[in-house]
Amino acid sequence: MRWHIRDVRPGTSFVIDMPLVDAVLSFEWDFEPLSNHRTRLTQRIVLSGDNATEYADHVRAGFGATLDDGMRRLADALVKAERSMQRRDDR
Repeated sequence: MRWHIRDVRPGTSFVIDMPLVDAVLSFEWDFEPLSNHRTRLTQRIVLSGDNATEYADHVRAGFGATLDDGMRRLADALVKAERSMQRRDDR
């Protein structure tokens, strides 16, 4: 699959677009600071275009059941990376 990143706002948000035949599957990522070391990470999946209805069932099947677990794994990886950077800075 081909994809590209657009609308990058460093530290705030970005969008990943996956072009399909007469449709686009977009993943909109937002980062909302909550406190010094906490951020709310949200992802919105948007299917648009003239042929979007043809892909809707495939998108639901491909992402519906795994989205929560995938977001949890990503959040855990980000926490681990931050802790690693903090340990390095403490040296």
